[in-house]
Parts: sequence; structure tokens; C-alpha cells
Amino acid sequence: MATIKSSGDLVSSISTDMADNNAGLISAEDVRHNMEDTVASIGRIVCSGDMDVEYPFYKTVRLSNENSTGASDTKTTGDLVLDSGIFFPNAPENSSNRQDRPWLGDGSIDHGSIAGLGDDDHTIYYHVAGTRACTADFKLGDNWINASGYTAKGFKFVPVGPGTDQEIYVSGNMRWADNSTMPNAKGVANAWVTFDGSGTTNNGVPTIRAYHNISGIERLNPGKFKITFLSGIFVDNDYACIGTANGTTASGSMEDMTVNTCGFVLRDMVDNNPDLRSVTLNVKTAAGGYADSELIDCVFWGYGPGETSGVITPTTSVADDITDP
Repeated sequence: MATIKSSGDLVSSISTDMADNNAGLISAEDVRHNMEDTVASIGRIVCSGDMDVEYPFYKTVRLSNENSTGASDTKTTGDLVLDSGIFFPNAPENSSNRQDRPWLGDGSIDHGSIAGLGDDDHTIYYHVAGTRACTADFKLGDNWINASGYTAKGFKFVPVGPGTDQEIYVSGNMRWADNSTMPNAKGVANAWVTFDGSGTTNNGVPTIRAYHNISGIERLNPGKFKITFLSGIFVDNDYACIGTANGTTASGSMEDMTVNTCGFVLRDMVDNNPDLRSVTLNVKTAAGGYADSELIDCVFWGYGPGETSGVITPTTSVADDITDP
């Protein structure tokens, strides 16, 4: 029966039983039992630790997934099982420490547990603490910016038309530090203008002092002006207007004013273009005449493209005790 021996005992046994002579003293039994002992001892010799220093592997060690017949058997063969751990003596750090935990995989490693992340080496990432500013455009795609737990709420940037034009979509109220809110933009003027319509300078051409979404002003007659808006400001003629004028061609003092009424009359498309609209402003005095004015201010509100007033429709009625003229 084969005996498991150390490499030293095997060498000693072979030397004793198979002496270096030609006297014919070596029997078949001597050869056989030494070979049997060698085969039985291979596992112990390999596992003894001699492979670490004295007899290390110096080429690649491959564990095949095939059994002795060459058939594939990936479930039961070719595995390396480590009950203790593994060392990497050439590692730049901690080369003497045993690694006794398996690699957790791409989806299981706790990012915060990896050593060395405190110095913030990931410069391609935006730091949530705000300690590193963005160095290029921060692109969000078609996504909302919102508080945790909400979807399709908050605000986002939406491209409109060609080029780089964008709109900012807001799903709720805008609130400022003084606790004031703005539920929508319907209270903001679509257009406004302040101009000199006195007719006394520049051959009677009006002089625009400040404006918003106004494309032009034409003086039709004394006290009558045609105001044209930028294209696409209003979708129809149902916009609200308000205006004031001093009713005189002077503005040198507090008293330079004539009692008058500003009336916005003809509202129409320009050159049959539904996106381009205008309104006529008349400045009429209490005496019934039309008056040029040094100071004229106008403000306009209305529906823009795709805009509505919301789901609540105002009610209208007639008083029961009304007396028609």
C-alpha cells in the first residue's frame, strides 16, 4: 500500500532502495513501491508550501473547464477555491495584507468605501456639494429639475425652433424670497412703449424712448398713431390696451397737460400676415380735437402663441333691475 511522504522522505527512500550500482540488488518491488509512494505524495508535496519559495511556479497557471475526457463541464471543474485569502506582493500599497473578501462586482461596490476618494479625483463628475463648478454647459436633455420624489414637475429647458433658442418650462408657481408668487406670465405685459408723438421734431416722425416687443410706430395724422408689434406677439386682436398722453407738444413742467382720452381703435393684421398685428391709437382732447403729445405711454396684454387663460371661465350676467336707454 502506498505511503504519503514528504519530498525529503521520498528522496531518502529512493536512494536506499535503488542504490547506484550494477550488482542487480534493485528489485521490481523497490521500484514499484517508490513510484506508488511518489504518486500518492504529489498532492501533499504541492500543498506543503514548497511552491511558495523553493519551487515556485514560473509560468502561467491555467485551470481548465474541461474534464479528463475533454468534455466541457463548467459547473464542476476548473474552479479555484480559496479558503483563506490571496496576496499581491507587487501591489503599490498594502502588499503584505491578505485580501480575504471576493470582488463584489461592478454593481455591488460601495463607492464611499473605496479608499482615496476623499481628495475628489473624479473631475468629470459634478460634485453635489457644489465644491467644484462646471467647466462646460450642463446638459439635461428632456428632463425636469425637481425635488426628490417628483416626476414631470419643476422646470426644464426646451429647444424651440431652429438654432439655439430655448424656453424654460415651469410646472408650478414661481416664489421669491419675500414670499410673493407668480402662478403664470399672464400678468406680464406682452408689449409696451413710451414715445414722443409731438410732431415737432424729426419732420414729425415719432421718437421712441423705450419699448418692448414693438416693431414700429407711424404717425398717421396729428394725434393719430399706428403701433405695430413684433411678429408672433399676439395670436389675434383680443388683447387689452391702456395708454396715457399729456395732450400737448410741450413737457417742460408739471402743468404741461391737456385733458384727453387715449383710444385704441382699429386692430388688424399687417399685410394679411396673421402673426404680424397693429393697433391705431387716437389722442382726443375734451374739446373734441385730436392732439399730438410729447409724452405717450402704452401697455398691452394678450394671448401669445399656444397660450390660454386656464380652466376657469369667468361668468357674465345682466342685473335684474337694469334700465336700458
